[in-house]
Order: sequence, then C-alpha cells, then structure tokens
Amino acid sequence: MGNTTVEIVSDYLDDLERLLQHADAASVAVMAPAELRRTLRALRAILAKHCPGPDAYQSSGFVSRLWWRAWQQICSSSAWQVAYQHLIAASPVDPTGPIDAVGGPR
Repeated sequence: MGNTTVEIVSDYLDDLERLLQHADAASVAVMAPAELRRTLRALRAILAKHCPGPDAYQSSGFVSRLWWRAWQQICSSSAWQVAYQHLIAASPVDPTGPIDAVGGPR
C-alpha cells in the first residue's frame, strides 16, 4: 500500500466529515445509510484482518498455540483497542439524546 492509497482514503474521510459538518439535514439523511454501511464493512474488514479467528491456527502443535496466544495479546492492544476506545469507551461527539446500548455485555 503506497502513500497514494493513504492520501485517497484520508481525502475521502475528510470529504465525508466536511459533508457532515456543512450539509443540510436532508442531504445527510439521504447519504447516511449508504455511507454507514460502507464504513461498517470497512471497519469489520480492518478488525478481521488484524485479529483472525482461532480457526486460522487450528493445528494442535505447541508452537501454534503459543503463537495464537501471542497474537491475541497483540490484537487486544492494537486495532481492537483503538476500536474499543472510539466506539465503546468514548462518549458520542455530537450526542442527540440518550443512546441505548445495542446488545448486552460481552
């Protein structure tokens, strides 16, 4: 992945943020479902790439089990930790009222 990809994605996010800040409510309401779906897919893909499921290392060898435990520790302190901080621990930037939890404790 080169700098061009980073610039393109950064520009896209900047444009989306400007749109949210400056567009009228009707325009945001029309655009929100599609952009939210795209963002959710992207976030899930990023998190999946940073923490593969246990089936990725199913062999019964000792080294594989050690590798899986080490990988879990890395994941809990990298992409997943950032996602937790921004999505769960932080309060909404622009709260519009009380937000009920979706699902329960995990």
